[in-house]
Amino acid sequence: MVGLILASAITRSTPSFHNPGHLRMWYSSPLRSFDPHLVTAILVLILVAGVGWFVYFQLKHRASEEKVEANPEEKVFQELVVKQKVILNKLLELEEMHKAGDIADQEFEKKASLYREHLVKVKVELQRFMD
Repeated sequence: MVGLILASAITRSTPSFHNPGHLRMWYSSPLRSFDPHLVTAILVLILVAGVGWFVYFQLKHRASEEKVEANPEEKVFQELVVKQKVILNKLLELEEMHKAGDIADQEFEKKASLYREHLVKVKVELQRFMD
């Protein structure tokens, strides 16, 4: 009697856990040769790592911003560096426009000299921070 109960318990099928439609979809996919649970675990791991990576860099960026905000001189310095880059980019744009013939020589010289004067002022201010 005990053998009969044990035998029927072993041969009894387990309840269906996965949806049959999902099983058919898995077996018709190119990933069918892999263990579906392992693939799911790897995908979850990639997702968690991506979220962790994003959060890490957001916190790092926020900490650097707080550091800049805490020191007003650092903030002014950063603004001057940005101004210098913008002026240099404007000078490059102006030169490209002049080479393309979109701007006259006289207007180019006038604008370029104004940008250079402003750039000198910014560089003097930056030099003040360097000393």
